[in-house]
Amino acid sequence: MAKLFAKTVKIPQLDPSLRGQMFDLMSNYYDCMTLDRFNADLNAKNEVILLFDSAEKRLRGFSTLKRVTVEGPNGKPIRAMYSGDTVVERAFWGQKVLGVEFLKILWKEKVKNPFQPLYWLLISKGYKTYLLMANNFDTHYPRFEEATPAPMQASMDRISEALFGSDYHKDKGLVIFKESLGQLKPGIADVSEADQTIDRAAFFARKNPTWSQGTELVCIAEMTFFMPFKYALKKVWGTQVLPGLRRLTDRVTSGLLTERA
Repeated sequence: MAKLFAKTVKIPQLDPSLRGQMFDLMSNYYDCMTLDRFNADLNAKNEVILLFDSAEKRLRGFSTLKRVTVEGPNGKPIRAMYSGDTVVERAFWGQKVLGVEFLKILWKEKVKNPFQPLYWLLISKGYKTYLLMANNFDTHYPRFEEATPAPMQASMDRISEALFGSDYHKDKGLVIFKESLGQLKPGIADVSEADQTIDRAAFFARKNPTWSQGTELVCIAEMTFFMPFKYALKKVWGTQVLPGLRRLTDRVTSGLLTERA
């Protein structure tokens, strides 16, 4: 399978033909899509991460981004990067390119004002998107391990109210649109019985029981200076260190068995 590569483009610079390809890709995975609404939503964003395959240079996925600054309860500004429409072709699921590119963007944003908190605000109608945050950000909410701290909840509420108005239901932590703006097609990311054995997937299903109708769970994570280094270390550990240790163990075990024989 060809590897993906990412390219981040500002929305005003987006080629019209790419807009059409993005809509077609979304329509393959989501119901209740309309071109006018898709373009209106896209125009409200700042930029988009585009994913292309290295062989055919075809669009295989994207994620839209919006920078948000709101006034916090203490009068101080709250900065966040909001992830909007996101989709990746099924054949390319598992590749880490989107996460790496997004982390680069967050880090650059963090550097602009290093002493001010920076958050990633994500709304999720599919548990796989929720896991993308939960599996990679230490400080993220909501989570099954603990209740959301009051200051983090207040930040999440302020950002969500600014973005979604009355569609944000603070008591449930959900964005419930008056009519679906797009919902996953059946079979795309269903929470199966097997998935229910995964704590985080089961937690998502409990928090957002109407996800299949397009209901969005509001999630927040904090970006730190150390995130890129931790992510890189995790990647090296998983792709090089652990496999190396397994090979070494196999060789040692094989040698011991040979000696005993």
